[in-house]
Amino acid sequence: MALLRSFITILIVSLHRFHCRSRAFAFVDVNQRHQSRSLSTGAGSTMASSHSIPGISSLPNWRTVNPDASDDGALPFSHHINSTATAAPWSHAAYASSLDLHARITSCTDPYLSPMLASAMHDLEMAYRLYGPYCMVGSYNGGKDACVIFHLMRAAHANCCRALLEQQQQQQQQFIIPRPRVIYFQHLDEFPSVTSLLHSTVTKYDAEMLAFENGTSFPRGLQFLVEKNYPPSRNGRYSSSSLSPKERGAPPYPLAFILGTRKDDPNAGSQGIYAPSSHYMPPFLRVNPILNWTYGHVWHFLRVFELEYCTLYDEGYTSLGTVKDTIPCPALKKADGGYWPAYMLRDWSLERAGRVGKFKNERKSGENDNNDHDGDVSKHQVTMSQTSSTVSLTDASTVLMLSKHERSMSKVINMDDTQPTTSTIADENSLPHPPTVALIVIGDELLKGMTSDANVLSAARALRSYNVPLARVSIISDDSQGIIDEIRRIRKEVDVVITSGGVGPTHDDVTVRSVAEALGLEIEMNYEMAKLLIDKMGNGEMTDGHEEGDEEDLFSRLPEGLRKMASIPSESTLRYLSTDPEKDEWPVLQCSNIFVLPGVPNYFQRQIEQLAAHLSSLETLVELQLNGSKLRRLPSSPLPPRSETYRLVLCMDENSIVSELNATVQANPHVSFGSYPLVDHPTYKTIITLEGRFYNGGYTRNSERLLSRALSDCALGVDDEIESERTDKPCERRESLRQTLYFSKEEMDSNVKIALEDLKSRLPPESIIKVDTNDYLAVDQP
Repeated sequence: MALLRSFITILIVSLHRFHCRSRAFAFVDVNQRHQSRSLSTGAGSTMASSHSIPGISSLPNWRTVNPDASDDGALPFSHHINSTATAAPWSHAAYASSLDLHARITSCTDPYLSPMLASAMHDLEMAYRLYGPYCMVGSYNGGKDACVIFHLMRAAHANCCRALLEQQQQQQQQFIIPRPRVIYFQHLDEFPSVTSLLHSTVTKYDAEMLAFENGTSFPRGLQFLVEKNYPPSRNGRYSSSSLSPKERGAPPYPLAFILGTRKDDPNAGSQGIYAPSSHYMPPFLRVNPILNWTYGHVWHFLRVFELEYCTLYDEGYTSLGTVKDTIPCPALKKADGGYWPAYMLRDWSLERAGRVGKFKNERKSGENDNNDHDGDVSKHQVTMSQTSSTVSLTDASTVLMLSKHERSMSKVINMDDTQPTTSTIADENSLPHPPTVALIVIGDELLKGMTSDANVLSAARALRSYNVPLARVSIISDDSQGIIDEIRRIRKEVDVVITSGGVGPTHDDVTVRSVAEALGLEIEMNYEMAKLLIDKMGNGEMTDGHEEGDEEDLFSRLPEGLRKMASIPSESTLRYLSTDPEKDEWPVLQCSNIFVLPGVPNYFQRQIEQLAAHLSSLETLVELQLNGSKLRRLPSSPLPPRSETYRLVLCMDENSIVSELNATVQANPHVSFGSYPLVDHPTYKTIITLEGRFYNGGYTRNSERLLSRALSDCALGVDDEIESERTDKPCERRESLRQTLYFSKEEMDSNVKIALEDLKSRLPPESIIKVDTNDYLAVDQP
């Protein structure tokens, strides 16, 4: 069904505005079809050009364009030779090379890669079949995802041309095979190696590159392409009517853009393989053939097929922006100070760890930042590339909170002379947004039923008291690989991970080492931890004769068990969270956005209460963002308190109140209801709980995403796909949006009280035993 829906979607878009016009394709002269067939089998024959225009074989591959300065009669991909406008033919060598790549892709038997390749090529070929080679345009900006798209596109382009050529064998007409078409938005702060890659590959594979001048916004460039997409006739020449705005009459053909968006990109949202443009944009179709690929698939494809990619990836860069906001990935740093290549990254969630906060110098009005390479449609700058998961702060905050890798880049970034841009961090008018938390409880004794768990309850109550949502709980074995896999999986779904258990000195305490491996970090002896262990668990003999600062001597005095506990991941932090200096406190071990807590219930309860308060502060969230967490939106103020909660204890069975409860829920969408049957109590049969929702319509992951997008766009005066010229009082619109979508505590409390009275009015009075503000389900709970 999903495939059928996708097919119908692109069919509708492709037929839009076509009416009775026939599609124009241009290919080689059919008299040379035998030579064409030899190309399709990989033979070395070449096709002589059938085009009679002198100089057509030397048309440039790369052209720079300014849409606002372009001749109104000029069409984007047309070449003018004397008085003739024509499409450029694809060189025989590039066509043959791309057919060979297509054959290699379709015959690939790699079990990891072949299913992804088969799906991607099928999706591309469906789009090519409906749109044709003149109406397919690729986004090629030099990033790793864009490189994948470029090579898949040229293979699909060649296969489409071959298939259409075979259909024309009986027609005695002249045809040319057009070059594959790609676009790129230039940037002043581009890496030179990126520019070098683009020029070399566009020339090598004879592609048609249209590079928009620096400062051209994506919407403007896209409008230029869509509104002037008049394909040439069968011989590759453009008619005089298509070149004259006054004579065109019929609307242009729709375009399809091939993008490198992957589903784990921050801006992928709910896009499918085929995603039509929004109603306020010109009609076009987004084609995302690698949407379901991972970071690993991207690198496996480029390396197995020995395809070109930017040399920066061999130097430790894993995600490319500009020279001012990109550094090598810290997770790939070697002991000697160098970096492993990008394809060696073990934790794919750290793909964008090298993206420093995005900055921009003062620009002329209307200029945009169109230079995110890895991925596609940007959320804020709205380029053909992906928005990085970065954060921008005031200069002082940035300097104070940057990690050591980012501080080493401060001279390159020149922070004192730059101004922060809008990115995933909220501005001063943004809404509070709590981080989502996952708890991983580690212990064979729990899975074997040898003891009951108390830490999940402690964590849920502590986090809820500070309005920090506990989104997921996992209970897993004391197995190192299982812990590693669970951490890597769950970090993609939440903002913060908390572990419980496995931090002691024995053989089955493997949590700390597993966390290090999951993050791609080394285990190293930590002097602060060693000193702490000796102070709290050692004896006087361990420190006798020890001189302060002599780390090697101190480590040698530790017994085996304490030496293991003193070994923690590199780049980790010991967090002292207690606000009482008189308390004998153990710190919490923090590694990126992972907090490692003990499994002993008394110790865990004390530390989770302190950690919950810590996670609710703005400073903590900003620091987590800079240390690699994928927080989707940061608050600019402390999180608001929860609404009042109410509990109704009833003497009626849950089945007897279904209609009344459903009616109340439907009438009060801003309140969260819970219904819990009590099967063993002689009097109490059902408990109903009520709590106010934070967002209008409910706090869900989807509403959070939509709200964040709406507020960010409102702050910029844009919508989710275009950076518009509109500036119609964005502050007023943002405040209006806040009032519409965000409830204050007073409003939440009022909503709950209204819902409570509504429910009480629908239930028989004698069924209500008591109403209180206790939100625990144990009826005897005080």
